[in-house]
Amino acid sequence: MVNDMKLSYSNKALLAGVLGTTLQWYDFTIFGYFAPIIATTYFPQDNHFAALLSAFGIFAVGYLLAPLGSLLFGYIGDRYGRKNALSLSILAMAIPTALISIVPGYRLLGIASPILITLLRVLQGFVASSEFTGSAIFLVEHAKSGKKAFYGCLTSSAYSFGSILAGLVVSLFTASFMPDWAWRLSFAVALIAGLLIFFLRAHVAETPEYQYLKSNEKHKFPFSAALKEAPFAIIGVIGIAWLTGIMTFGSYVFTVTYLHTYFNVSLSLAALIITLSLACDALLEPFIGILADKIGLLYITKFGMIALLFLSAPIFYLFSLGNVVSITIGMVSLSILIAITYAPLNAYMISLFPHQYRYSGFGFAFNVGISLFGGTTPLVMMWLINKTGNFISPAWYYAFGAIIGLISLVVCEHSRRRVSVAESASIYS
Repeated sequence: MVNDMKLSYSNKALLAGVLGTTLQWYDFTIFGYFAPIIATTYFPQDNHFAALLSAFGIFAVGYLLAPLGSLLFGYIGDRYGRKNALSLSILAMAIPTALISIVPGYRLLGIASPILITLLRVLQGFVASSEFTGSAIFLVEHAKSGKKAFYGCLTSSAYSFGSILAGLVVSLFTASFMPDWAWRLSFAVALIAGLLIFFLRAHVAETPEYQYLKSNEKHKFPFSAALKEAPFAIIGVIGIAWLTGIMTFGSYVFTVTYLHTYFNVSLSLAALIITLSLACDALLEPFIGILADKIGLLYITKFGMIALLFLSAPIFYLFSLGNVVSITIGMVSLSILIAITYAPLNAYMISLFPHQYRYSGFGFAFNVGISLFGGTTPLVMMWLINKTGNFISPAWYYAFGAIIGLISLVVCEHSRRRVSVAESASIYS
């Protein structure tokens, strides 16, 4: 009977973590998928490139407050529990997403229209990445020794499933039989899903590792403790998040508009190709996580980064051929590299921070990297193409990110030598 109860709590924890992250990345990715429509709806059309750049600018602006959000939710997670922070974050993500569906376009509201969209996007960004890091911590701390990478990568798989859902919704609501305003429904459904996941999280058990913390072990200001005790871990995770942002937003957000704008691939077809590649990532990561738990997290992720360094240009060459087969092969290949690189990283990064300030330290560092370098990735890649006229030029940013990732691993290992983390022995080998 006791074992059945433990299994029930474990299943609830998995659902609470995975479903919330799935919804979060559905909410966040749908904006990037609809960037061309948002550009024509909320900005004047005197210059299409400028309008499109503005839409991606709003996508980037959504991340500006993510580090501040991570401080708030990190404080709640470290002081009052992981599940309390996650319960709050899912509502704070779903509400502004739903409100996007009712903002009128530029023709009706004028300048007020892009301002409102920007404000809602900022609210999304304030919460979004904290939801991702919080969910990763929640799952890893619920995992048994020897399964940390597997549980940690489920957050990444959930990201992929959320993006897959967004891609399917884009394909549906941009189909020829749908009315022009149907894309707004994709934002509206977030509120219902958010309420259901909030209810689930409110009734799930706290992580066992957090329950073992005594009141006097909790820091009054956990982020300050993280800065003082693990500064190199923070720097290293920022660098890893930089690479993560390039892989994520370059591959699954920018590429939709890249294919649609430069190679005349329809939005629905581009979304379907990316949906297929996301499915490869989502299904492959758990197997990579299992392998990483057996042979070591660093071995796997280093291999992925090195492969990304050398194979990014050939993959973008496949994109530049402009036919559906080569584009699909390129996207699937890119997703395989992403799965290999990222599957071990959640467990690895979390292991760098002690429980007392883990939510704050990991959350802040990861969100700073994503905010500064992830949200701006589509802008950088569009700028590279516009300046060089070379459709392969975004691959240079991938290669640069891989170098940053490898250097960041060295910094993280330096931090590990300086900071004794009790639970790292069961996570890292």
